[in-house]
Amino acid sequence: MFDFDVNGGKNGNPPDLATIFFETRKKDNKLVEPEAIEKHAQLEEMVQADPSVPTREIVEKCCETQTCSHIFGFGGGVKAKDLKGGTSSKAELLYALRSTREDIKSLNEENKSLNEENKSLTKRLSTL
Repeated sequence: MFDFDVNGGKNGNPPDLATIFFETRKKDNKLVEPEAIEKHAQLEEMVQADPSVPTREIVEKCCETQTCSHIFGFGGGVKAKDLKGGTSSKAELLYALRSTREDIKSLNEENKSLNEENKSLTKRLSTL
């Protein structure tokens, strides 16, 4: 999965998309181009309206669907799937499911054994 390090956010979090947009397009600490001003206002509004919406969705609503060669706010070379998360094949997912079920079964058996041992020790203590 795509991992990036961005400095400048609050409390160890990366800055929001509107801040990144502003910082990468400012001239003399303000936006000059009318299109940039409009997009920045739109991004700020969308981020403030619902901060839980993923960056990718905000970008696609505001700036159209992203292509593989350029992801808005991240530059060239970053693919949309890097931000969305990878996709797994059905076989991989089934293998992971089987493995998880086996782990659960093993843990349940261990839990049952420990509960029986606990009951046995509780009985011994009560007879003392």
